[in-house]
Amino acid sequence: HRQQPGTPAAPAAPARPDTQALAAQVRKLTLAERGAAAKQAYGAAPARAPIVAATRTSADGTWVFGTTAIPVPASSAADPEIAFFAARWTGREWRVGLSGGTAFGTLLGAMPATVMSAAESRALRRYGALSAEQAAAAVNGTGTGDGLMLPWKSGTSWTMLTADPASAQRPLSALAFAGGDGRVLASGAGRLYRFCGDGSGPALLMVVHASGVATVYDRVRAAAQLRDGSVVGRGDPLGRTGTAGACGGAPAARAEVRFDLRRGAAPVPLDGAVIGGWTFSERAKPLLGYAERGLLQVLPGGLIANLGAVPAADAPPSPPAPGDEPGGGAGSAGDPSPSATQNRSPSGANTQQ
Repeated sequence: HRQQPGTPAAPAAPARPDTQALAAQVRKLTLAERGAAAKQAYGAAPARAPIVAATRTSADGTWVFGTTAIPVPASSAADPEIAFFAARWTGREWRVGLSGGTAFGTLLGAMPATVMSAAESRALRRYGALSAEQAAAAVNGTGTGDGLMLPWKSGTSWTMLTADPASAQRPLSALAFAGGDGRVLASGAGRLYRFCGDGSGPALLMVVHASGVATVYDRVRAAAQLRDGSVVGRGDPLGRTGTAGACGGAPAARAEVRFDLRRGAAPVPLDGAVIGGWTFSERAKPLLGYAERGLLQVLPGGLIANLGAVPAADAPPSPPAPGDEPGGGAGSAGDPSPSATQNRSPSGANTQQ
């Protein structure tokens, strides 16, 4: 039918949310905000597009929450650059924010309760807005922390591995643990999220804790099949150690769990962090990362006992006997007990664990 003169045209139907356009926009924003950090950590410019996963979407498709990660080149042993994203469809375009930016907090604050609960929104906004000073205070004992333990059964010992000083500016920029029964446990209570994996292969898991600091666990196989954002407790099982990184990178020589700390905008330095009854430290000459408790020091390749969620000053004078459970760690009675090993301290003296 021909439109009669003077009759107003019918309003155009609003554009439908375009999920492919959203993924492309998140990839572009990820490279713009995190690409430089990834290039520095990886030793080369990212060669693959960021891995974007929309883990939650509103019924009408106008609100989306998810994860993004810049894949690590096969030649690099660096930790991947990762972030959360929040997005809202305005009817014409997507408004997107990555964790660590103000837009992320604003979008989460307005996200419908059907997509994300108020409690989860507060936890992620705290993570996204945490400053470097606040994060340091939460992990070094000068502020209110999360009572973090090492990521395996308390009362048992695993081997500690750090980055090669010859290829890394900071030896604690990469920290890994191997041994024991291979079961990876949550270092503290918080909300669990997954990056890069689809549930069938290796996983990179993050637990966001009450302080806003997050612990990250990479090379995890047989990962716990929990819904994105699920609440976990200290000592809850997350999976088992593996050799492949979920977001790429060089494989490990043996099964391990890569472990680090993050806040919304960047990694949290492990230098000075108090975890599992030990203080992790770095020194420049020689370039070295190690763990210490009182007069005891553990160097890379040495056994370190998980003493549970206790401050370093309150730790027992020697590793607990088999079967003891300080800090409430979970695990089976068949795990190996701490072994008496000697390590050479950064000052050159022999130390014994």
